Amino acid sequence: MSIDSARPRVGSEERPQIRRVTPWARVASWPAARALLAVAVLFAVSPLIAPGSVSPTAMSSMLPFAALTAVVAIGQTLVIQQGGLDLSVPGAITLGALLVAKLGGPDQIGLAAAILLAIVVPALFGLLSGLVIALFKLPPLVVTIASNALMVGTVQAVSGGYGGQVDDSLAEFSLSRWIGIPVLALIAAAVVLVVHILLKAVRTGRRFELVGSNPRAASIIGLPTNVYVVGAYTLSAMLAGACGVLLAGLLRSPTLTAGDAYLLPSIAAVVLGGTALTGGRGSVVGTALGALFLGQLGQLVQTFTQTTAAQNIIQAVIIAVGIVVQLKLGGNTSRLRGLLSRPTTPAQTPVAPEALEEESSR
Repeated sequence: MSIDSARPRVGSEERPQIRRVTPWARVASWPAARALLAVAVLFAVSPLIAPGSVSPTAMSSMLPFAALTAVVAIGQTLVIQQGGLDLSVPGAITLGALLVAKLGGPDQIGLAAAILLAIVVPALFGLLSGLVIALFKLPPLVVTIASNALMVGTVQAVSGGYGGQVDDSLAEFSLSRWIGIPVLALIAAAVVLVVHILLKAVRTGRRFELVGSNPRAASIIGLPTNVYVVGAYTLSAMLAGACGVLLAGLLRSPTLTAGDAYLLPSIAAVVLGGTALTGGRGSVVGTALGALFLGQLGQLVQTFTQTTAAQNIIQAVIIAVGIVVQLKLGGNTSRLRGLLSRPTTPAQTPVAPEALEEESSR
C-alpha cells in the first residue's frame, strides 16, 4: 500500500464523521461533576439505609472530620498533580497537633505563637522533602517516608512520650458553629475556594498544572519546574500542620498517633475527586467532595456495625469500587462522552485516529 492510498481523500469519497459532544457529556466528563454525582447518590440512599444518618445532629458530627480530611487532601492534591505522593502526612499532622498542645498554654509561648510554629515547622520538613526530590531526583515515596520518620522523632522529642492538653480557647473555636455550620467546615470551604482560584484563575496556578502534566515541555519553555515541585510539598506539609492544629482543638488531648488515620483517606479523596495519579490537571473541588463522600460513608457504616475491622473492610470495598470507576472514566473522557453523545449524521462511520487522539488528550 502506498502512502497516497493510505491518506483520506477529499471529494467524492465519504469523510469520517466525528461525534458531536453534547453539553451534558462535557459537564459529566469533569472530575468534580462525577464526584458530586457520587456524593448526591450516597446522601440520597443514606436515609433509606439508616434514617438518622442525615439528621442535623449526624451532619454536625460528620462535617468537622470531613473538613479535616479535605484540608489535608488538598495538599495531597497539589503533590499528586506534580506526579508525587506525600506519605509524611501523618507525621506532619501529629507534629502540628502536639506543638500546639504542648506549647500553646499561657505558661508556654502562647496560643498564637504555638499555632504559627505548628504550621511553619511541618512546612520546613515539606520544604526539605521537596528540595531533595527536585534536586536529587529521588523517589517521592522514599523521601516522604524518611521525612515522616523525622517528624515522628520530633514529636517524641517534644512530647516526651506523652500527649498534651490544648488551650480551652482553641477547643472552643474548633467546636464552634457559625449560622449553624461547624466552623471547621467553613474553614475547609475557604481553603478549597482559595486554592481553586489560584490554580484556575492565576497564571502561576495554570503553569503549576502544566508542569505536572508535562515537566519536560515546561522545562523547555523556561518554567522553573523545581520551584513548583518544592512548593507543592511545602504547601502539603503546611496544610497538614494546619489540620493538626484544628484536630488538636477538636480532640482536646491529641495522642502521639493523631495523624495516622488521615494518610489513606487523603489519597482516596484525591482519587475519588478525579485527580490523576500520574500528575497534571486536578480538581480541589472534586477532592473536597471526595472527602465529604468518605465522611458520610464512614458515618453510614458505623450505623450498621461498631466493629472496627468490619468498618474498614466495608469502607475499603466501596472506596475501591469508586476509585476504579473514577479512574476508568477519568483516564479517557471520550469514553464517558461517547455514552452521552450522538453522531452528527445517521451513518455509522468510523472515527479518524487523529480525532480519537485529540479527544483523549482533552
